[in-house]
Amino acid sequence: ENDRLAQETLAWETAFECPFEEMAQYQNYISESSGFGTHQGVKGLEFPRVLVILDDEAARGNLFKYERLFGVEPLSATDIKNQRDGIETSIERTRRLLYVACSRAENSLALVAYTSSPMTLSKTAVELDWFSEREIDIIS
Repeated sequence: ENDRLAQETLAWETAFECPFEEMAQYQNYISESSGFGTHQGVKGLEFPRVLVILDDEAARGNLFKYERLFGVEPLSATDIKNQRDGIETSIERTRRLLYVACSRAENSLALVAYTSSPMTLSKTAVELDWFSEREIDIIS
């Protein structure tokens, strides 16, 4: 009980240190009235312009792995076993999630991928015929 109370007190102290404008923007985000959403949270919505950010390091959990989908990271032992057994892998889940995020765009779509190997990611994206070489910019 004391630990929970200490965590709650710390959370409130941290919140009170934020500028009001940040709190207002956070409220917009959690009430889904901002221009931002999670990959899962935008399902069924449409927007004229969409920017999808791919960043495994900032993601929580391990159900989705963009680095694996784009060949930067090898398959896990679980993925290899699941592939062999005909069970869904993180690659399939991630591909569906990417589709959900990207298919929200009505007119234009941009992806930003934070990756340890931009060249591998780029090469895979072209090989999969998801993007052409002229559509990819690598910025170091």
